[in-house]
Amino acid sequence: MIIKKLKDKLLEKRYRVILVMAFLLITGVVALISRKSEMELRSLPFFPGEFKEIALTFDDGPDPRATPKILDMLYKEDVKATFFVVGKMVEKYPYLLRQIWKAGHDIGNHTYSHPDLTKLSKEKILEELDKTRIVIKKITGRDTYLFRPPGGRYSNKVIVTATLSGYKMILWTDYPGDYGCPSSKPIYQRTVSGAEDEGIILLHNGLDTTLKALPKIISELKKNKYKLVTISQLMEEIREKETVYFEKFEREQKARPLPLEMVVTE
Repeated sequence: MIIKKLKDKLLEKRYRVILVMAFLLITGVVALISRKSEMELRSLPFFPGEFKEIALTFDDGPDPRATPKILDMLYKEDVKATFFVVGKMVEKYPYLLRQIWKAGHDIGNHTYSHPDLTKLSKEKILEELDKTRIVIKKITGRDTYLFRPPGGRYSNKVIVTATLSGYKMILWTDYPGDYGCPSSKPIYQRTVSGAEDEGIILLHNGLDTTLKALPKIISELKKNKYKLVTISQLMEEIREKETVYFEKFEREQKARPLPLEMVVTE
């Protein structure tokens, strides 16, 4: 009887060991399959046609004549955009920046006095960024991490200085040449023809021709199945897709230096 009980206990222990080993084996296989599937998912090629999003951005300003009209158009079309503002213009028209912010648009730093940053010292670059950052935060209560150099002019010194200050430099993929263009038609045509997934459109805040072209631009982009988003939204989407195209914001891209004349109302 004692021997039989000992045998039963030994068999019971063996069964337990076998069950534990089987459980661990199954768990390991499941984890391996899950990890393999995850790795395969992450390595899948990215096809731009999977979604169509594009960011509409406005440089300079705020402008007391043009900004309210732009905001009104965006509101009617239920579109969010990104405004890269100039610090000294914000100081002159703080209520306009407040309107931009309350309407849910992104705000970016376009320096304080709109200089060619490549010709400034590191200290002067920091001054241009900090003065604008302070005035934006004073009005909105929020910092901005978006930055666009005037005219798209930048150097390694500009990039390093801005990056160490917490900024992400944003250029563009689509500039229709609205500054100095005497007609709205080419602005509309160039903008639409240059549109692309994950693209960034650069327009200026304060031009009559741009104001005239804007409703048609928005309408045509929507017709072509584009969703107009802010830079922050676009960056977040690209992160979630886990694609290498996040670097699109920093590529040498299609951004060419622009004239440095600022659209201001003195």
